Amino acid sequence: MAKRDRYGAARKKRKRSALFAPMSFLLVCVAVVFGMGVFFRVQTIEVDGVESYAPDEIIEASGIGEGDNLFFINQANAAARIYSRLSMVETAEVETVMPNKVIIHVRESYPMAYVDWMGSPWILTGNCKMLGTPQSPEELNGLIQVLNITAVDPEQGKPMQAVPEDSLKLTYLQDLLGAMEELNMSADVAQLDMSNAANPTFQYLNRFTVRMGANNNTDYKLRMLLSGVPQLAPEETGTINLSDGVTVRFTPN
Repeated sequence: MAKRDRYGAARKKRKRSALFAPMSFLLVCVAVVFGMGVFFRVQTIEVDGVESYAPDEIIEASGIGEGDNLFFINQANAAARIYSRLSMVETAEVETVMPNKVIIHVRESYPMAYVDWMGSPWILTGNCKMLGTPQSPEELNGLIQVLNITAVDPEQGKPMQAVPEDSLKLTYLQDLLGAMEELNMSADVAQLDMSNAANPTFQYLNRFTVRMGANNNTDYKLRMLLSGVPQLAPEETGTINLSDGVTVRFTPN
């Protein structure tokens, strides 16, 4: 009899344990959610890398405010809002720092080139974001003139769009301008002719016509150019062909 009682007590204990286990898990989950709701509230929002806008403008565009829950901030959406609403922002990254801080890292857009649209120049950044039309001709000084690509309905703060038949040209243009910006060589480029999507050309140092060939290894080709030009005499002018992506072929005028 005592033996049966022991077995019965053991079975009841196991049943109670089986019942309390999910309840305990549920209570833990409730406690965690409650803690997330009460704690980890945004108290500090910092902005770095910005000059054209006040930090408050960046914060407002992000949609993030003090008191927001750190865990529920969609960082990608906040960064996209900043980029789309503020035309001078090239890239934005939102970082959350436990327990109560948000840091917004911004890289600003800088005029780099311009393209014609219905007789008016539209200024571009290195990733082909449209910055608008210049207020005076002087604003175009030092910018790369992009030729023979047709823009479509440009809008300030939005990426450049091109007619369908120029889609390959636009892709190549984005790669070229981005690489030139990265290598700090845009000030030495005067004109960029996109008439041939398989072999655009540009004027470099007011001495050379550079032929790029197909859209591959763009960054490497430009690095070859930067390494090869110092090997030429200062008075030499001509055509530099980077098409094969392996050698710098120079043809003097």
